[in-house]
Order: sequence, then C-alpha cells, then structure tokens
Amino acid sequence: MKLYNPNQIVLFPDLFDDIPLPSITTLPDFDHALSNFVKLADFGAFIDLNFSGLEKSYSLKLSDLKIPAGLLTATDNGSPVFQLFPLKIHKGLKRLKYETRAFFTKRNSFRTHFGYFLLRQYFHRWDVHRKDMQAAIIRFVNDEIGPDAYQRYFEKIWLSGCHWLAAQLQASHPYELPGFNLPHQQTIRNEILTTEATLSSLDPESPNYLVLALALKTLHIPLRCEDYQGGIVISSTFKTIHLEYLKDTTIETLDDIKALFEKQ
Repeated sequence: MKLYNPNQIVLFPDLFDDIPLPSITTLPDFDHALSNFVKLADFGAFIDLNFSGLEKSYSLKLSDLKIPAGLLTATDNGSPVFQLFPLKIHKGLKRLKYETRAFFTKRNSFRTHFGYFLLRQYFHRWDVHRKDMQAAIIRFVNDEIGPDAYQRYFEKIWLSGCHWLAAQLQASHPYELPGFNLPHQQTIRNEILTTEATLSSLDPESPNYLVLALALKTLHIPLRCEDYQGGIVISSTFKTIHLEYLKDTTIETLDDIKALFEKQ
C-alpha cells in the first residue's frame, strides 16, 4: 500500500519507502537543489485549486443495507444516484467553476501535473479573483435557488430515495417510509449524531431502519440553503516541491521551470 499520494508533491521523500526517487547524498547536490528551490520560489508557486460543497448527491445500493432477503422483490436493482439540483443549476455552477479557472492564462501561469504554476506578481490578483468568484457562487445560489426551492430540491431527492426503496420491498414489509418533514429530518439527524450511528450499527428489524439509513445516506447534504451556502469553499493552497526534482537541473529563467516539468 502506498503511503503517499502520487498526484501530490512530496516534500520529504526519504520518509517514504515506496517513492521512486533517489536521495540527495552530498552537500553540493543539496546546495544546488536548494538554490534552484529559492529561484523557483522567486518566480512563483504551484497552486492547488479545489471546489468544495457545490455538488451534492447520494446513491442507494441494496448491498449496503441489511434488509432480510425475504422482504426484497429482487436481489440487485442497480445503484441509482440522486442529484440535489436539476441540470440547469448544475450547468450554472459548472460555468462559475470555469470562470474561476479562467483566471489562469498563458500570461500569468502554466499548467503542470502538480497544478498551476502561478507567477508571483499575480498572487494578490488571484486571491481577489478567488474571493470574488466565491461571492458570485453565493449570489447565484441566492438568485437561482433560494431557501424555498432548496427545500423542495431536498424533499424531492428524499422522496425519490423512499420510492426507490419501497419498490424493492415486498408489500408486507414492516418498515416506515414517511414523507418529508423538515423538523423531523432535523430530529433524525440529531439522533444519528448523538448516538454516532452508522449503517452497520442500525437494527434492520426496527421499523425506522430505512428512515435512519436514508438519513445517513443524505447526512452530508445540508437541510437548509444557508447551511449549503456556508459549506461552499474555493480553496487555493500553495504547494511545495521536494528537492529531489531540483538536483539535476539549473533554474535561471521561467523557461527552465517549464522545461523541468515538461519532463516529469
């Protein structure tokens, strides 16, 4: 099992047994690599860009549940995915993500498998743009969704899950599958959080087994629009690079940096 993520840059490769890089073994090599590191930092830095909290969905699969076989009408009916928002909203959010990334151009950055390498003189402009785009996404949610529509969207995916589960069950099943009620939803979530319940810890013979299971499946989706908005984050972190990449090269110009990462 790998102890590091191959898609991320490792700062201290000597701590990992399975990373395929030679170690720096001499002081001249270390000094040369460190000098390159300083020059690289003078030009700019790698940006790791992530969008959190935008896409909300959940899936259901009979194999995840412990429903007695005798209560089921079928053994495998696939694994449907229920999306919180309709296609129109998805397209709007996708457009805003594209507009966020559109900041990075050939003039201010170049792309590598480590992320965007952003020139130092554009750091502040990027931070302003990132904050502006996060505010634009919040405005989009307010204008195109709002509290009432958001609750309807959540109610729809809750009921869609209930209907799918009901279709898998014999008519004589003992489970409760109530409609959507916001205060009841909050009560169920509070119970789950208080008891630290998991799917495996639920009692499949309890009448509210499927209600609790569905609540667990949807627990990551906020019940209210303001809570959804509060979870929206455009995160931008500076990534470092370990010295092994810089041992056998010389960095004097931006073209040297581009050439280095074209070889990786």
